[in-house]
Amino acid sequence: MAARVDWQEDENLRDDLVKYVRQNLRRKEILDLVQIKYPMYAWSPRTLTRRLQYFRIQFTDYSVDIDDVREAVEEEMNGPGSLLGYRALHQKIREVHGLSVPRNLVYAMMTEVNPQGLIIYIILFLSKFLYYLIYYVRFM
Repeated sequence: MAARVDWQEDENLRDDLVKYVRQNLRRKEILDLVQIKYPMYAWSPRTLTRRLQYFRIQFTDYSVDIDDVREAVEEEMNGPGSLLGYRALHQKIREVHGLSVPRNLVYAMMTEVNPQGLIIYIILFLSKFLYYLIYYVRFM
């Protein structure tokens, strides 16, 4: 008889769950992926939540050191991510740097690290918004 493997001891399951949470996938998307990859376990939205809690995997980690976040934002703002919006930068910090921080913390660090870059981004966004507004008003 084959030995039964419990999900608590399945390191591949844990690694995949960490990967999916880092990619900031929704719970429904994670559930679809794990149902396909791990059909030997029973899955439901509540089961997924319990298993994430068991492995201590969180979508947002409020205990991350602010200096780590500042360092990651500085690295991205000095590199090719200087004109990213705060949502895109938040996603990049989650995926590349592995920091699951709240989005408002990323925004605060952006304003602290490079306030001029944020003003430039806002001006670019507003100019695009005004262009589309004028375009749609003219043809309506």
